[in-house]
Amino acid sequence: MLIHEIVDFCNNEYRCADTEHLCPTCNHPSECSGSCKRCLEQVHFPDDYPHGKHEYDCPNMINYYVCSYSNKYASEMLYLLQKSEKLEQLQEYRIFSIGCGAAPDLMAFEKYVNVTSPDKRIRYYGMDMNLLWEPIHEQIERYVNECNLIEWVEFEYADAMEYINTHDILETNVIVLQYVISYFYNTGQIQEIQHFFECLVENVIEHKKEDEPCVILINDVNSSNRGRNLFTDIIGILQSHQVHGQKQRYYFDYKIKHDGQRYGIRHESVDMLFSFRDVDLSIYDRWSHCSSAQLLIEID
Repeated sequence: MLIHEIVDFCNNEYRCADTEHLCPTCNHPSECSGSCKRCLEQVHFPDDYPHGKHEYDCPNMINYYVCSYSNKYASEMLYLLQKSEKLEQLQEYRIFSIGCGAAPDLMAFEKYVNVTSPDKRIRYYGMDMNLLWEPIHEQIERYVNECNLIEWVEFEYADAMEYINTHDILETNVIVLQYVISYFYNTGQIQEIQHFFECLVENVIEHKKEDEPCVILINDVNSSNRGRNLFTDIIGILQSHQVHGQKQRYYFDYKIKHDGQRYGIRHESVDMLFSFRDVDLSIYDRWSHCSSAQLLIEID
């Protein structure tokens, strides 16, 4: 499976760094945190670390991140895929994934298709502005060359908002925003989210095939302080463009602190859906449960 190939690759890269310390030429903006785990905390919680890292700008940190988070992100996405009726109607999946990183959504789609309809094929267009993902994307491309379910992948390195604003993305039938809205928040760009949604509707969704559905999958942090309250803003923009469909919200009941985190329908489980028996990942701070909030939009 793709998730095993990529986690194995990143685990190898992380463990085999030929250095006494993982980052001998540290590029931290203030003071070296001493561990990839701490650097990731700084990226994910910028309000708590005003002088910390704000980007995935270190190969070691990226490899650590993939080993720590891939199971969580791919599992969360797989739970959401299983809730969609429109996905079952599609004959192939032409996915546009924004901020794709190591493509955990593609990992989820591979398992979903393998279980539900192995005769269907996946075409995946992933976009990320960070070139440090390129070695991992090359591994994905190698895997796809030997894979039957995933027919085609391509990766674009660009600012998604700028790119979508100037390009029409044709005949996409699945759009994935996985931990993208919280990234807007983390990087101080949350005021741009309305414009981003407008561009997405005008240059991607309005160019879908007329005779097939389009599914939008949003998976992100379950906190209104990190952009969750903005998920549904895209629905008003869709309606203003006379694009109609159904929506449903979901959440995982993991360490819920207040009723505001009960975002729609509770998933029946918070368990991970991928296992790793043959590789030692004990050095990573790996998640053991799903915890996100989600919005599923199915356009007729």
